[in-house]
Amino acid sequence: MRIVEKVLYGFGGLLALMLLFIAICHYNPELALKIGADLKANAGEANPETYNMDFQTASTTVTLGALPAAEKTLTNSEAPSGVARATDNEDTDADAESKLKIPGKVAGLNGYIPVKATGKEITQTKAEEIAKELGKGETGSNLTFDTEMYPYYAIVNETQKAVYRQIYANAEAQIKHFTPVEDITANDLKNAFTSVVNDHPELFWVDTAYKYQYTPKGSVADITLVFNVTANDLDASKAEFDAATKKITDETYGSYSDYDKEKIVHDTLISGVKYDRNAPMNQSAYSALVYGRTVCAGYARAFQYVLHQLDIPCYYVTGFAGENHAWNIVKLSDGYYNVDSTWDDTNPNTYDYFNCSDADYASDHVRKDLSIYLPPCNGNRYSGLEVNPSVTPPTDTTKPGTTTRPSTNTTTKPSTTPSGSSGNSTSDPTTATNTDSITVVTVRGGGDAHYIDNIGDYFNECFGAMINSDDEVITFDLIITDKKLWNSIYKAYDKGDCQEGYIDRYLVEKHKNACSMYVEAVPRTDGSYLLRHRGVIS
Repeated sequence: MRIVEKVLYGFGGLLALMLLFIAICHYNPELALKIGADLKANAGEANPETYNMDFQTASTTVTLGALPAAEKTLTNSEAPSGVARATDNEDTDADAESKLKIPGKVAGLNGYIPVKATGKEITQTKAEEIAKELGKGETGSNLTFDTEMYPYYAIVNETQKAVYRQIYANAEAQIKHFTPVEDITANDLKNAFTSVVNDHPELFWVDTAYKYQYTPKGSVADITLVFNVTANDLDASKAEFDAATKKITDETYGSYSDYDKEKIVHDTLISGVKYDRNAPMNQSAYSALVYGRTVCAGYARAFQYVLHQLDIPCYYVTGFAGENHAWNIVKLSDGYYNVDSTWDDTNPNTYDYFNCSDADYASDHVRKDLSIYLPPCNGNRYSGLEVNPSVTPPTDTTKPGTTTRPSTNTTTKPSTTPSGSSGNSTSDPTTATNTDSITVVTVRGGGDAHYIDNIGDYFNECFGAMINSDDEVITFDLIITDKKLWNSIYKAYDKGDCQEGYIDRYLVEKHKNACSMYVEAVPRTDGSYLLRHRGVIS
């Protein structure tokens, strides 16, 4: 009887311990997860698999959110510390996408493929073996990136930044396989890799996919980059890439403003590239610049790369526009603008999606993933300056906010020198060319831009724009309210009044001898005028 009692007491005690353990795990799930992971790792150590560097064994594509102890990928509702989202609305991605209205003329002109990460779980023991045998390759610890040119680097956290630098350095060195410099989760790795390929279109030999192995605890053990065929003879591929880029940048010689250069790159690119979903390497800038055939990703990366060569900040944007889609953000003197060169490459080519605000894009573009943290586009000065070809598109393809009117391309350039003699030009600044043709003009402009409404303020603004520059060639843009004020300014240059108005003041204060000022007036669709100035100082 006593034996039976002892057995019952034993079972009772064991049951009590089990209940206590269950209660502890219930209130401390992290402990339960750790114990489970350790048991799984120990079980794996009893029967280790052979490590295969080339991933020839079977592998699975892992849903990142399902990894043990993995951090969440940045979502629309979670901005990184210190980084503001471009938009803040309550619509989910699905809601926003369902509300889009894609014009028939550009429907289907997409083709962006999101980054693909393929992961395989391995044991902790195997991960330790990899760490001993493989090495980190190039760490990139000495690299720095200008966040005005490379915004995704600014978006990611410090751990991701370290791996970003490592991925970039190894890609440059053509090192495919390495261990991470930081203890990083799969989601952090994806943010780092995506940021590298979004910031650096010059890495055209790096595919937008990679492989990795991870431990039961969620730590990435190794990273394998995927290179395309251009890596087989990278020097020759780079030479072709650089030569194609130079053909476009050469077209910008003599253009003195970032806007002028941007427009030339836009026009040259869409004139020389054909949309083709079957184009090889169509997620790269190489496909557009060298092959001349690509999809939206290639257009956007090529546009980004060429503007980078001209020192103009240009960002790669991903999102949804009927399908997965890519376009650009460009920074000009007064702010940021959206540019979708893919959707402007139609027959005939247009400026419907060139230098647009977020409001302009609201009906047909939605940013997604890390791109939601790029700056909002609310520039105004360089919107609506471009005139489409003299062909009226079908009604269902006209972007909302367009109208027709006679073309007025005023390009009179008065010249003023400090010698006291005024220019002798007698041309009428209001004379319009091509007045018999009807053209489609995207109506933008207006808004909160600073408009000059009198000639005194114009002189002061010109002086202020010039006095802080020590350059031999000074360029700046101003917006005036209307044609009447432009007539007055033109007459002031013609009579020499502008010399007294601001040029003499500038010459005296800067101790300069002479200034030749060239002014071009461009009518805007809201009735205002953009005045482009170029002063040559001696």
